[in-house]
Amino acid sequence: AAELRCKEAISVDLETTSLRPREAAIVGFAFSWQPHQGVYVATAGPKDAAFCPLDDAIRLLKPVLEAETPAKVGQNLKYDIAVLKNHCVELAGLSCDSMVASYLLRPSARSHGLDALARRYLDYETIKIGELIGTGRDQVTMDQVPVEKMAPYACEDADVALQLCRRLSPQLAQQDLAA
Repeated sequence: AAELRCKEAISVDLETTSLRPREAAIVGFAFSWQPHQGVYVATAGPKDAAFCPLDDAIRLLKPVLEAETPAKVGQNLKYDIAVLKNHCVELAGLSCDSMVASYLLRPSARSHGLDALARRYLDYETIKIGELIGTGRDQVTMDQVPVEKMAPYACEDADVALQLCRRLSPQLAQQDLAA
């Protein structure tokens, strides 16, 4: 938390157990403030996993997340905002949502998901969620994924969103689409 406070901008990404914000349990927080780097704070995992209790993580991270600075960026922040509200955290200092930025710049694009945006703007293939949680009957929830597998995936999500915002924000400003 102390490290995050002194950054100009941070990318925030939550890993959760559900795509439905009201049902989602937080499995971990991922942050990035420099391309190709990230930090993952696990708050849940398999029985043998070491993780930070969610209440402790929220107590330490809430002041940073609710502060106007550092600026916050991410992908589909509407979801993260809704999940955080379930824990009485109001995400503040929003600067860029790469999904919204992509939509504003290319509204007719087929997809504005992180995987598609990483390919389109960064020429980068992300780790696919199916590699972590499986598919069909064998699919598990994120809290069942070993932390050592979850961390690279979560950090990549935060890192890619940061890189996308850095690339797309100037284009938004140039086209007079920035807030």
